[in-house]
Amino acid sequence: MGVHSLGAIFIRVSNLENSIPFYSALGLRFRGIEDWDPGRAATFYLLPDHDGFPLMTLVESDKVQVLEYHSYNLNATNVREIYRDLELSGYKLRPVEEWSSPWNHHIMFDVYDPDGHPINIIEVIPINQAQAVQVHR
Repeated sequence: MGVHSLGAIFIRVSNLENSIPFYSALGLRFRGIEDWDPGRAATFYLLPDHDGFPLMTLVESDKVQVLEYHSYNLNATNVREIYRDLELSGYKLRPVEEWSSPWNHHIMFDVYDPDGHPINIIEVIPINQAQAVQVHR
């Protein structure tokens, strides 16, 4: 009994056709568009090799509320390459930041979807791996 995992994230967007290419550019796999009552929604798989939960669902709405600060992040590898690709595609980005905790080294940046929702893209490297990477640079 109890919670097993995250089921889905729901994000209100003003136009699915504008948002789907953006979320696809992040590397999320598009499942399809569904008709909802009322409206439509587009669903993406969050895991690259798993056709199930967790999901990210974009809900088309005329009541989009954009938060000033990101409410979730997406774990990634090769964050600097993702940043470069998104920058070349013309998406709005904040600069790459790096910081460390006692456990992990973090490389991250924020990108903004077509409605202005901030999304944090982060690479988390355990400190013992981060030290090994520094030695081999």
